[in-house]
Amino acid sequence: MNDHGIPDSAEGFSVFAVDADWPQSRQVMGHGHDRVTGDMHVYLRFGSPHFDPEAAHVQVYSASSGNAETGEALGRAFEDYHYPEEPPSDVPASEPVTITADGQPMTLELWRIGSTRRWVARGRAGSTDVVLSGAEIEPSELNLVRVTDLTSFSPLG
Repeated sequence: MNDHGIPDSAEGFSVFAVDADWPQSRQVMGHGHDRVTGDMHVYLRFGSPHFDPEAAHVQVYSASSGNAETGEALGRAFEDYHYPEEPPSDVPASEPVTITADGQPMTLELWRIGSTRRWVARGRAGSTDVVLSGAEIEPSELNLVRVTDLTSFSPLG
């Protein structure tokens, strides 16, 4: 962990955040580094610190490429928007969506959750796997930026 709260970097690993124009609070939900595998991840949340799947928010999960935690993060993102009797297998097929990550286009797999404005997306920027989830914000309007300092983010909790 460096002085700015980011796990010591693995080759090519970057932490992504919603750009500085985000009007609401910015929180660190968690982070981890596996010393054995070198895998690392960071969870960030933009929006109310009180989880409400209907309120405007975006969660950004960044992980070193191939990190086993990425699949779990995607599963948790789906679970946030489903009742226990509605498993993620009920989600329709994904569609591609392009966002901007560090000024470059990034194509994601996007799953829209029913007729709501909730969604889950997954993609890769260089050697970083990214899982996004959100509500009331159109994902194609997002602009992600690399962050090297998490001290400006509030801890969630």
